[in-house]
Amino acid sequence: MRDPGLQPERTHLSWRRTGWSMLVPGLLCLRGWCHTGNLLYALAGILLMGGALVIFCGSGRGRHYLISMNVMMSGIVLLLMTLFSH
Repeated sequence: MRDPGLQPERTHLSWRRTGWSMLVPGLLCLRGWCHTGNLLYALAGILLMGGALVIFCGSGRGRHYLISMNVMMSGIVLLLMTLFSH
């Protein structure tokens, strides 16, 4: 019988941290959208909060590439917003 040790628990906790680290900036982006009315803030916030929801619901298991792509796309949207907002 194989003893998996603490690896599954550590993996679960790391995905939880990733979810929280996506949820908080997502909420901040939505707050920025409410203050400025810039739709790119809303898009980035929705992408980040959607990724966090996928992680918290557990439907992202085995689909790490989708979550990584989600984070990358929200970063690109925020970068474009800062480049073209002036």
